[in-house]
Amino acid sequence: MSGLLNERITALRKERGFTQEQLGQMVGVSAQAVSKWEKGGFPDVELLPAVAGTLGVTIDALFGREAGERIDPMDAVQRWVRTVPDGQRMDWLCRLVWEAANLAGGAKNMPKEEYSDQYFTDITEEDGTVHRYLRRTRVMTEDGFIVGARAKDMSFVTVWPEPEAGWKAFLADCDLYRRLFALLARPHCLEFLDYLLSRPNHLERNFTSGSVARQMGVEEEDVKALLESMAEMNLLLATELETEDGVIPTFCAFEVEGWVPFLSFAFWLMTGGSSTSLNRRKSPILRKETRKEKED
Repeated sequence: MSGLLNERITALRKERGFTQEQLGQMVGVSAQAVSKWEKGGFPDVELLPAVAGTLGVTIDALFGREAGERIDPMDAVQRWVRTVPDGQRMDWLCRLVWEAANLAGGAKNMPKEEYSDQYFTDITEEDGTVHRYLRRTRVMTEDGFIVGARAKDMSFVTVWPEPEAGWKAFLADCDLYRRLFALLARPHCLEFLDYLLSRPNHLERNFTSGSVARQMGVEEEDVKALLESMAEMNLLLATELETEDGVIPTFCAFEVEGWVPFLSFAFWLMTGGSSTSLNRRKSPILRKETRKEKED
């Protein structure tokens, strides 16, 4: 029995591309323990579910039984999501990713973190100053990083597997970011985004600078210049409407859902807070090579 088991563990580990140390970290044992299993030892019974789950098979498959087919993780997640009520699926999918993050960072090193009650924590100093803190979680590895927040009233998770070429090759030119941030700093821009995100059916309606100005209570010329600048940066779509009085410029919003993560994460970056952090990365986030060097 043990001979068959050690052969199966060895074969499945190599098939998944794990080293003995990596498998041990994910299961919660040493590389020496995994080596003993593969030489004919036997894992503790309570470890068998973890070993099978990490290798992506059933326990039966570890023992070579025909009924122990390999588990398709994508299919398993889809079947699991269908069992969750519609109103809870996004939240529980976020929780599932956070559970997986424990393995991504190393099961032995990443403490299991419970969801806090609130995303914000306000602390008042003796002088009356109020500091707002956030509940944050960060996992850094050589393969990428995972960052987000775990709270019952607000949770999110972003997973960033590192591209083979590194992230630098996928970042825009610095001048483009300067233009974006300068645009956001202009009067009424953030207020317009708030107005835009508060409108229903935003993808089905065009709007004019005059209609926006009336709703926001500002001068139309200011709004018109702002909308034109946003259209130049592809943040809005500039369109036209033919009327009995002639053609008038209109605008249409698209892909506005990206503003919520963008603004939320900006706040996440600027606000301190309690966090669970695991940093197993030694390399800088942006590797030394530059796009210009690669082109040469």
